[in-house]
Amino acid sequence: MQEPDIDLLNRFVNAYEQRHHYPETSSPSSRKKVFAALEQSLSCKLFDGDYSNLNSQGQLLYQRAKQLQLQLDNFLQSPLEKPQPQQIIIGLDEFVPSQSLLHYYPRFISELPLQQLKLVQLSSAQLQQQLCAGEIDIALRVAQQQKPPKTHSRRYCNLNLALACAARHSLSKHQQLCAEQLQRHRQLCLNHLPVELQLNRVNCWQLAHREMLHDLLVLGMGWAFAPRHWLESSFRNGSLIELHLSNYFSPTKLEIEILWLNSQHDSQVAQCLNLLGLSAYDG
Repeated sequence: MQEPDIDLLNRFVNAYEQRHHYPETSSPSSRKKVFAALEQSLSCKLFDGDYSNLNSQGQLLYQRAKQLQLQLDNFLQSPLEKPQPQQIIIGLDEFVPSQSLLHYYPRFISELPLQQLKLVQLSSAQLQQQLCAGEIDIALRVAQQQKPPKTHSRRYCNLNLALACAARHSLSKHQQLCAEQLQRHRQLCLNHLPVELQLNRVNCWQLAHREMLHDLLVLGMGWAFAPRHWLESSFRNGSLIELHLSNYFSPTKLEIEILWLNSQHDSQVAQCLNLLGLSAYDG
């Protein structure tokens, strides 16, 4: 059995519970699509032929997925809540691949038994402000030249970048592109991406959220650089295609860094930094 996608497991639990407890909240066809996608992802059968009941393997997966869902709900708490005593708070911007942290969650809680680990997503400006104010213990963000005062930093991981546009966009007809061709079309860019990823300074839409970037890309409103893992599902379903530059060196990686205050001497935070190093990956 392959390792399932966490988001798909979450949708499986919700769809299954709607089927048995709240059948009026979703259609049978939409639930069957979720169930069929999960079976295909895992290469195994989880239901009877008409998807009305779980088999024994499906029951076991549901129990474990429900347990994981409850753990994640506890892990991903609101940044507006007041910190409780003995907490380690990790702040991350939207580029940080939180999936790798979630996979390491059991090890975090087993090796930091006296601490409550809290993960909050913040903007880059909020990360810096709250780190310097001592409101968070560790920050993960896109690496920047300018570091906040009195902080240490080290590399966390590199993310693969992709150059993409909609399948309907005129750029999609070219196997290889030059920078000049790109610059004739609008670039969609998140406003806190590194400046070296802005190839079109004249016609560039600065966007605040990744969801907006993705939706405008699919609508054919321009092209964009973005972390590959944001776009993989749209590459697979054909709504987006990957572009390739032939005569211009463009960044293919986006570095994520770890920041912490140099006055931070808590041994549990030091252990957490070590665990973050183990959970890091390139992808």
